[in-house]
Amino acid sequence: MRISSLSCLLLAAGVASATLSSCDSTRQVASTESSSSPLPSTPAIDEGDVTFNQEVTQGEYRFQVKTFGSDASRVMSIRSYRGSSLTTDPIRTSVTGAVTSVMAADMNGNGKPELYVMTDNKKANGGLYGFEFTDRGYAPISMPGAPAGAAGTGYMGQDTYQISGNKLIRTFPITPADGTPSTGNRTVEYTLDSNGKLVMGQSMDR
Repeated sequence: MRISSLSCLLLAAGVASATLSSCDSTRQVASTESSSSPLPSTPAIDEGDVTFNQEVTQGEYRFQVKTFGSDASRVMSIRSYRGSSLTTDPIRTSVTGAVTSVMAADMNGNGKPELYVMTDNKKANGGLYGFEFTDRGYAPISMPGAPAGAAGTGYMGQDTYQISGNKLIRTFPITPADGTPSTGNRTVEYTLDSNGKLVMGQSMDR
């Protein structure tokens, strides 16, 4: 039996269509949903509940630091200015404890000012927040953690911090292992490297 040319074309088209359908059934379809996680929500604040407000300067930069609320965890707002212009969107983050002091510096001498915020949080490795700023943004400074080696013997928190020259000075009471009263204080020095990390230096007991 002779098949017309038209019938041949229709048959070929049908086979091609079935083949493509079969291929499509195993093809992975790209998701239309974004693969990135949603950004954490900005802490809400009550503008009338200011519990700390201080400005500090470093070179051409000016920083305004505020906290809101009086609970153990409160909201801190930081505005960074160069002249009269904001250098970045205001920072808003949660901190533990009441802010006790704010210091600005350029410890690594790279021309990018740093802001250090201290709170009265007495837990180990608590109470210090640091940021390094540029004309267009900022980066958090890595905190030092517990002192390493012999400098960490008897460390139980209760840190205080101050800046002396190009060094961050950390002071804490030395607590014996049996929990008896402190036998004195230890100071540990830190410098800031080019990657924004606090690097431990020498320590001294007093």
